[in-house]
Amino acid sequence: MANHLVSNKGLLGLSIAASALLACGGQALAGGFALREQSASSQGASFAGSAAGYDLSSMYWNPAAVAVKSGPGFNSESHYAVIMPRAEVEVETFAGLPGFLVGNPSSGDIASPAIVGASYWSYQLNEQTFVGLSVNSPFGLVTEPQSATYLGSVLGRTTRLLTFNAAPTLGYKIAPGVIIGAGAQLQYGDGELKFATGLPTGPTTGFEGDGFAFGGTAGILLQPAAGTSIGLGYRSQLTQNLDGTFYTIGLPGGASLQTDAEVDIELPDIVTLSMRQSIAPNMRLLGTVEWSHWSRFEELRVVSKGIGPTVLGLALPGATIATIPANWEDGWFFSLGGEYDLPSLGTLRAGIAYEISPVDSPDKRFVAIPDNDRIWLSLGATVQITPSMTADLAYTHIFIEDGDFTRTTLAGIPLTGNVEASTDILAVSLKTKW
Repeated sequence: MANHLVSNKGLLGLSIAASALLACGGQALAGGFALREQSASSQGASFAGSAAGYDLSSMYWNPAAVAVKSGPGFNSESHYAVIMPRAEVEVETFAGLPGFLVGNPSSGDIASPAIVGASYWSYQLNEQTFVGLSVNSPFGLVTEPQSATYLGSVLGRTTRLLTFNAAPTLGYKIAPGVIIGAGAQLQYGDGELKFATGLPTGPTTGFEGDGFAFGGTAGILLQPAAGTSIGLGYRSQLTQNLDGTFYTIGLPGGASLQTDAEVDIELPDIVTLSMRQSIAPNMRLLGTVEWSHWSRFEELRVVSKGIGPTVLGLALPGATIATIPANWEDGWFFSLGGEYDLPSLGTLRAGIAYEISPVDSPDKRFVAIPDNDRIWLSLGATVQITPSMTADLAYTHIFIEDGDFTRTTLAGIPLTGNVEASTDILAVSLKTKW
């Protein structure tokens, strides 16, 4: 028994450490720059049924799922996704001229492999009350062209956003088959945007900063009949205020410029509705509809916090240094999946999803965020390792529709082109009760 406790405590420590060392790379794996990869079990069904309370990872979409594991002792889950993206930008025209006549039109692959982790814990206080915690990276992006001087570098050389989110959660069984939940979101953000100044071969100008945002979660889980589970969850909007520096490096003679600045990133509120319905003793049908309020993301505006020279002119306190328009629409996600239990072996699952991107026209597409409508195809399985431990495995391929872009640089140079992207994801989880 002692060895069992030591082993589980070791797994808990490993879970916390791994979640604290999240590495987000490649393009985001949901609409905009959201990261959907918060659950290996849900991923196996393309996130069909994700808010309907299959396991603790459902807490990400619906905090009422903190109460799905009842009984004495702690429950913990650790989920990890290995993301293998590919994305390439091709500039077709630069200042009205064919791109291949002006310079190198191709970025090469701007994405790179990454690991995203998420962990969940719950504890039952009494017959009705549960407490829990989830640790996630809900938004993230790292893109960097293989050629730092390709024509599109005037729109982006490096784009990076990392978020680290902790959500303490409370769940309460208000009646048989009715659970409500709520929690807080405490989020740290760190971001950077670098681009070529003036021309693709020019110095590097950029902004780098970090900050905190605060929000909440709420949800309800209904089980109106045996074999039926319906979950509705809400994650509130957040505003990441990144406090940092606007700078230019690589000027003639090795000179550089910098001034204190800030950028607000408006992150969406998200509503998820899911259902799990038994259609036979060993089969279940799963479904999810999700809405993301991406129309909040209207622009990236760099605002000066001090007085200092920039390549765009003298910056004064409170003045706008640079504005990059977005004007995104709201995003939608629809998924359908199924599960099949194998006697004494585990559960198999599969799913398909269609996601409507918030980027619905070329003038809203960032070359560093190759977002477009996409189709998800997934397979997954759950296996029992010991009476108190299970594991999940999942594989997903994402078909991302090619997208055109029409953007204008801060120097007033118009560019057009297209982006091609696709992604493969492998995920694994470990669930333990002690």
